[in-house]
Amino acid sequence: MEVMNFEIAPKETEDYLKWDDAKLYCFSLNVDGKTGWRIPTVRELREIDGISNDFRAEDYWSATTGRDFDNYAETFDFGRGYERRSDKHWCEWVRAVRSNVTGA
Repeated sequence: MEVMNFEIAPKETEDYLKWDDAKLYCFSLNVDGKTGWRIPTVRELREIDGISNDFRAEDYWSATTGRDFDNYAETFDFGRGYERRSDKHWCEWVRAVRSNVTGA
Protein backbone atom coordinates (compact mmCIF):
# COMPACT_ATOMS: atom_id res chain seq x y z
CA MET A 1 0.00 0.00 0.00
CA GLU A 2 1.35 3.39 -0.99
CA VAL A 3 1.04 5.94 1.80
CA MET A 4 2.98 9.04 0.92
CA ASN A 5 2.53 12.62 2.06
CA PHE A 6 3.19 13.87 -1.45
CA GLU A 7 1.96 13.42 -5.00
CA ILE A 8 4.32 12.49 -7.85
CA ALA A 9 3.97 14.32 -11.17
CA PRO A 10 3.26 12.15 -14.23
CA LYS A 11 6.20 10.58 -16.08
CA GLU A 12 5.60 12.74 -19.16
CA THR A 13 6.56 15.82 -17.09
CA GLU A 14 10.12 14.57 -16.47
CA ASP A 15 12.94 16.64 -17.88
CA TYR A 16 16.75 16.59 -18.02
CA LEU A 17 17.98 19.90 -16.61
CA LYS A 18 20.58 21.71 -14.54
CA TRP A 19 19.56 22.05 -10.87
CA ASP A 20 18.51 25.75 -10.96
CA ASP A 21 16.52 25.15 -14.14
CA ALA A 22 14.91 22.07 -12.58
CA LYS A 23 13.89 24.11 -9.54
CA LEU A 24 12.24 26.76 -11.73
CA TYR A 25 10.65 24.11 -13.95
CA CYS A 26 9.02 22.36 -10.99
CA PHE A 27 7.85 25.65 -9.48
CA SER A 28 6.24 26.64 -12.81
CA LEU A 29 4.65 23.24 -13.49
CA ASN A 30 0.88 23.03 -13.88
CA VAL A 31 -0.60 19.54 -14.22
CA ASP A 32 -4.34 19.49 -14.84
CA GLY A 33 -4.72 22.74 -12.89
CA LYS A 34 -2.54 21.51 -10.01
CA THR A 35 0.30 23.79 -8.98
CA GLY A 36 2.68 23.87 -6.01
CA TRP A 37 5.18 21.39 -7.49
CA ARG A 38 8.78 21.22 -6.28
CA ILE A 39 11.94 19.12 -6.51
CA PRO A 40 11.60 16.18 -4.09
CA THR A 41 13.91 15.74 -1.12
CA VAL A 42 16.35 12.85 -1.19
CA ARG A 43 14.25 11.24 1.55
CA GLU A 44 11.17 11.39 -0.71
CA LEU A 45 13.16 9.88 -3.59
CA ARG A 46 14.21 6.98 -1.32
CA GLU A 47 10.55 6.51 -0.38
CA ILE A 48 9.54 6.45 -4.06
CA ASP A 49 12.26 3.87 -4.73
CA GLY A 50 10.73 1.64 -2.06
CA ILE A 51 7.48 1.29 -3.99
CA SER A 52 6.63 0.30 -7.53
CA ASN A 53 7.44 3.28 -9.74
CA ASP A 54 8.09 4.25 -13.33
CA PHE A 55 11.26 6.27 -12.83
CA ARG A 56 14.20 5.75 -15.19
CA ALA A 57 17.21 3.81 -13.89
CA GLU A 58 19.09 7.14 -13.79
CA ASP A 59 20.04 9.93 -11.38
CA TYR A 60 17.29 12.37 -10.32
CA TRP A 61 17.79 15.73 -8.67
CA SER A 62 16.74 16.23 -5.09
CA ALA A 63 16.17 19.50 -3.26
CA THR A 64 18.65 18.32 -0.63
CA THR A 65 21.78 20.48 -0.45
CA GLY A 66 24.24 21.26 2.30
CA ARG A 67 26.25 24.13 3.68
CA ASP A 68 29.51 22.37 2.90
CA PHE A 69 28.73 21.92 -0.77
CA ASP A 70 26.85 24.95 -2.14
CA ASN A 71 27.58 24.03 -5.76
CA TYR A 72 26.24 20.51 -5.33
CA ALA A 73 22.91 18.84 -4.64
CA GLU A 74 22.08 15.26 -3.73
CA THR A 75 20.80 12.99 -6.47
CA PHE A 76 19.21 9.58 -6.21
CA ASP A 77 20.10 6.81 -8.67
CA PHE A 78 17.02 4.68 -9.28
CA GLY A 79 19.13 2.11 -11.14
CA ARG A 80 21.44 1.41 -8.21
CA GLY A 81 19.35 2.66 -5.29
CA TYR A 82 21.86 5.06 -3.78
CA GLU A 83 22.52 8.79 -3.31
CA ARG A 84 25.43 10.87 -4.47
CA ARG A 85 26.35 14.53 -4.93
CA SER A 86 26.10 16.11 -8.34
CA ASP A 87 27.37 19.50 -9.51
CA LYS A 88 24.36 21.82 -9.94
CA HIS A 89 25.73 22.85 -13.36
CA TRP A 90 25.36 19.30 -14.71
CA CYS A 91 22.09 17.99 -16.10
CA GLU A 92 20.17 15.28 -14.28
CA TRP A 93 16.60 14.03 -14.49
CA VAL A 94 13.89 15.73 -12.46
CA ARG A 95 10.32 14.79 -11.67
CA ALA A 96 8.32 17.08 -9.44
CA VAL A 97 6.31 16.26 -6.35
CA ARG A 98 3.82 18.31 -4.37
CA SER A 99 2.53 18.01 -0.85
CA ASN A 100 -0.87 16.36 -0.66
CA VAL A 101 -3.50 19.04 -0.54
CA THR A 102 -7.01 17.92 0.38
CA GLY A 103 -9.44 18.73 -2.38
CA ALA A 104 -6.80 20.03 -4.78
